[in-house]
Order: sequence, then C-alpha cells, then structure tokens
Amino acid sequence: MQACGQASLDDAARSLHGVPGKADPPGLGCPGFADTTGVLPVMRLTALVSVALLSLIARGEAHDLWLTPGTGESLHVHYGHPDEPSLPSAAKLVSLTAIGRDGSRALTATPAADGSPVLSAPLTQPEAQLVAASYDNGYWVRLGDGSYRNASRRLVPEGAKSQWSMKFAKAVLGAEAPYDRVVGHALEIVPLENPGAAKGAIRVRVLFEGRPVVGGLVTVADGAKVEREADLARARTDTEGVATVPLKQAGPQILSVGRKVTPSATPDLAETDAYAATLSFTVLDPKTN
Repeated sequence: MQACGQASLDDAARSLHGVPGKADPPGLGCPGFADTTGVLPVMRLTALVSVALLSLIARGEAHDLWLTPGTGESLHVHYGHPDEPSLPSAAKLVSLTAIGRDGSRALTATPAADGSPVLSAPLTQPEAQLVAASYDNGYWVRLGDGSYRNASRRLVPEGAKSQWSMKFAKAVLGAEAPYDRVVGHALEIVPLENPGAAKGAIRVRVLFEGRPVVGGLVTVADGAKVEREADLARARTDTEGVATVPLKQAGPQILSVGRKVTPSATPDLAETDAYAATLSFTVLDPKTN
C-alpha cells in the first residue's frame, strides 16, 4: 500500500495557507491543524480565535475541519475555509467528544442559533478539555469537465479521479486539558509538551493508524496574515514521527497534516483514501519568538 506522496503533502500545506497547489474538490486534500492549551477566559479566547481565523488562511481548494471555543460554555465546529466558511453537516459529524481529567462524554452539535455557519455544542468546563471530532466527508469523483460530484466511482465510473475523504480535528482548551491523550483518530497530531506553555516551537508526534508517520509535513498558521510559500512555518516528522514545529508568535495556532493512501480500502468505490487532521491551541506568552 502506497502512502500519500510528497507532492500531495506539500499541496495540502499550500492550500491551507492560500498558496497555489493542486486543486482538490470540496473536502478533499491533505490538511491538518495544531493543538495547544489556553489559559485565557473563554470569552476573550473566542474573540482572539475568531479574529485570527478570519485572517488565518487565504482560500485554498481543500476544505478543512477545525474546532474553536464558542460563546460562553460552548464549542464551535467549523468547515471550509476561515475566510469562506460552510456549514458543516451534522449528519457527517461521526463523533464529537470532550475529554477531561475525570473522563469523557459525547457532545451533540447543532447549527448555531445565530445563523453563523458553524455547528455548536454545549461544553462544560471549557477551560480544561481536549475535544476531538471525526467527520466523514464521503466519496468524491472528478468529472471530465473538472467539476466534482459527491458520489463513488461505482456510480460514476466515467470519473477521472475518485477519493474517500475523512477529516479529524482536535482542540486543546485550557491548561488542565489532557493535551497528550491519544484519541485514536486514523490520522492524529499529538503534542509532546504542554501547548499553552510552548515558547518558539512545539514538539508533536504524527500518528497514522497508531503508527508514527515518517516524513509527514506539519504546517502551522500564525493567525495573523496570509503567508507566501517561502515564509510558511513547517517541519517534517523524523523516523519516530516527531516534528519540532516553529511558532512565530503568540495567539491561536493551527497545526495541520494530511495523508493519502492508494489503493483505497474500498477500491470498488474510490481510488484513494484522503485523511486530514487539525489540532488547535492558543499560545499566551507574548514572548514567543
């Protein structure tokens, strides 16, 4: 089985940061995000994250899934691009779990009452939770005219390209969150140190099906501006799946990674399985770099 090639990993990073890369249909691509712990009051953290995400990334072709604190005791599930969000499908949200030091519980997300394009879930003790989400974006086939259809190649055999798209997201909320917990996502970014206390860089391990990913590209958005490809903060994982990812400034951080596997586990339905993972957190120390 051949894993996602170098080109697809690099294209995922370009897409996340608004740099031209290979076009992918809605929901395809190889992105991922970051993870950290915030100590700010949730209302202030929400404002910081919201402002930062609006300017985080220019629109790319791949759609992403990420988590942020909502207003009060709530969590928001985002999909699409920070500057052009789409309402996530509650039916495709396979799981949404809050994990604290004293256990875990399933969350139920519904469209936000204020009409914003997010799913919202009640969240108690938002200052001490690791939240994890899985999102099945289904099968996609590229047609001859370059457009995409949300269907398998079994139903659209004339399609030139077909993929199954699965997305995972984690958010570390608060200094007491169990940030180093491995939640068991097919593709997952696990911090090896407290994200909220990171200074200048953070060490993370990337796992695919529980095993270290070698040579995976982890990128980070600093939440301040669109960056040129040459200026992107990035790091590749070593033989242990570990990357030391540079953090350019304090504030919201989103680490990202992606992986494509060919042939698909369901070859009658798709050629490739595309996985994307994000991990979000906030660095509070203004002295970061």
